[in-house]
Amino acid sequence: MGLGIIEPKSNHHVPGTSRLYDNHILHPGVEAAISQEPERLKNLKHGTGKEANILLVPQPSNSPNDPLNWPLWKRDLTLFVLCLTGVVVATIGPSTSPITGILVKEFDTTFTEVAKWSGWQFWSSGLAGLFGSAFSRIWGKRSVYLLSTIICFAGVMWNVKVKTTNSFLAARVLQGFGIGVFETMIPSSIGDLFFVHQRGKRVAFYNLCFLGSTFFMPVLGGYISVQHGWRTQYIIIASFLGPLCVLMFFLAPEHVYNRPAIFDTDTSSQENLSELESRLDAISAEEEQKHTFVQQLRLFNGRFSSESFIRCILAPFVLFLYPATIWAFLFQGTFITWGISVAIILAQIFTAPPYNYDAAQLGYMYAAPFIGALCSCFIAGLFSDSIAKYMAKRNNNIYEPEFRILLVIPVAIIALPGIYSFGVAAEAHAHWIVPSICYGLLTFGVVMMEMMVSLLLLKNFWAFGSTFFVNDWVVKRGPKEVFYVIGAIQTMVCGVSAAMYIYGKVQRDTMHRWNPLMRAGLYPKTLEPEKMGAVVG
Repeated sequence: MGLGIIEPKSNHHVPGTSRLYDNHILHPGVEAAISQEPERLKNLKHGTGKEANILLVPQPSNSPNDPLNWPLWKRDLTLFVLCLTGVVVATIGPSTSPITGILVKEFDTTFTEVAKWSGWQFWSSGLAGLFGSAFSRIWGKRSVYLLSTIICFAGVMWNVKVKTTNSFLAARVLQGFGIGVFETMIPSSIGDLFFVHQRGKRVAFYNLCFLGSTFFMPVLGGYISVQHGWRTQYIIIASFLGPLCVLMFFLAPEHVYNRPAIFDTDTSSQENLSELESRLDAISAEEEQKHTFVQQLRLFNGRFSSESFIRCILAPFVLFLYPATIWAFLFQGTFITWGISVAIILAQIFTAPPYNYDAAQLGYMYAAPFIGALCSCFIAGLFSDSIAKYMAKRNNNIYEPEFRILLVIPVAIIALPGIYSFGVAAEAHAHWIVPSICYGLLTFGVVMMEMMVSLLLLKNFWAFGSTFFVNDWVVKRGPKEVFYVIGAIQTMVCGVSAAMYIYGKVQRDTMHRWNPLMRAGLYPKTLEPEKMGAVVG
């Protein structure tokens, strides 16, 4: 049992486990075959500079068109453009938070009905993430990102012109179809562009961009709405989305790439490392022409997978059978939903006596959540990769995905008290800074970890459902009781995280051998690079 993680009884390699270092002294008790690996892996590709002793996972192919072989500045620039667009896209969702009271009066409706407008946006966002991810697996991500940006632009401009509640609802639904792709696909783009030891900081940066702007938008949006009218904030968002379409077209090339499966050293068997080294010369003999800048501007680059679109749609639903998916939703998805719940009821509580806040004052309450998001991203970026590397060294140079679960510890210490105390402060009508700070503590737990398609589906549909009852629940039972219940749920989830750390490798091994995706005929299929080239050519 390495560092508290129980080893499965089977002797074969478990997907997700990978060798990260190859030149450190191994701890006593390691098999001789493993202790000899550093010598036999010396010809495999490693990091550079301070990371020269890190075995690259996955191993890049020898193709100049493999994104893992791009210069680091090009990969970071691609991610920066995606995240910059994500910053603007993420402001669309919370744009109604500080102006809920204004919308209730202008459209002669209720707080619950305005909350449902956001709920239906979560619904369309979940569908967009599902369909966009399926499309990108087959035909690539570039065209999906561009189309989603255009959809967001159209939805925002629609918001500028709305006259009725149904029109406002339709605009929010359209916006959701654009937002969902950026929620779902950017984390997978990080996996396409970077090695395992480089991903933690980039995931934290993405979370900062997307979730940070989500909490900062109400601060700006409330002030803008009071000074210039609530439609102005949508005009400003649209003015950014237009140029970002151009930036994305020129600076975000296609980064889906099919390299031979043997290069995926984290998902293939451990013995394949030797086989890969022996085949490097043969593989390198297969020359591939480097794409020109003009070729990289193509919206479509042929098929990357031979599987059907329907199968790609169904695959995320099968992932609901995996314990890791359920745990990730219970931890990350629910934290996000509780944050959304606070945003839904904030206007209901603070636009009424004794506060009587306007949109600007309501927006200022999101300052502490924004700071909480910043702190969370800083800590995640600082420690996520560092913890993984440190734990790998302590674990005989072997990386386990469960090492990143240790980030649950600061979340439990900081975010859980925020949930309980927000309900108490809101019910006691405390000074606005108190519930704002509590909201900020809660936000700390929202930004810590990355999400996948199936998790985004659960989160968005859960948030969609919550908009139908959260407002009425708070009215009937009071914020104190509501957030005590929410806090108790989240406390149990954090406790389950300890079991996931200890038994995570066992469940990975079990699910790999049972393999529901394979049994359902939905296991991902890719085209061989030469076949893909024939399709493109």
